[in-house]
Amino acid sequence: MSRGFARHPDDLPWETWDDPRLRERCPCRWKILVSARRGPSQAMCCGIAELAAGATLLLHHHAPPELYLVESGQGVSEVDGVRHELRPGTALFIPANARHRSTAGPDAPLRVWFVFPTDSFEEIVYHFDE
Repeated sequence: MSRGFARHPDDLPWETWDDPRLRERCPCRWKILVSARRGPSQAMCCGIAELAAGATLLLHHHAPPELYLVESGQGVSEVDGVRHELRPGTALFIPANARHRSTAGPDAPLRVWFVFPTDSFEEIVYHFDE
């Protein structure tokens, strides 16, 4: 049985999309902190993502629900057509299969923690709608 573990973002490399077209259209990077394929975890995975200033994470959806916790920056998320302002400390719940996109403000990157109720980040299939 696992006794838990700790991981800090500074100790991990940034990751990005494998597809160069997505990297160009969606300048987002992330670090996976908790995921069953990367450490002794179960039923949850989480990480931190950073969206470049003024950039948009394209409209997409995925089967599991997701939780955002805004660490820094400002921006807007649209979830199934409803606009939500993002600023440090904001928690945003995104229901399962909800179509959503986020845009960082023009002055600084938007950095959010994300959490999924899945064993592994690799289980999440992103479906881009644009």
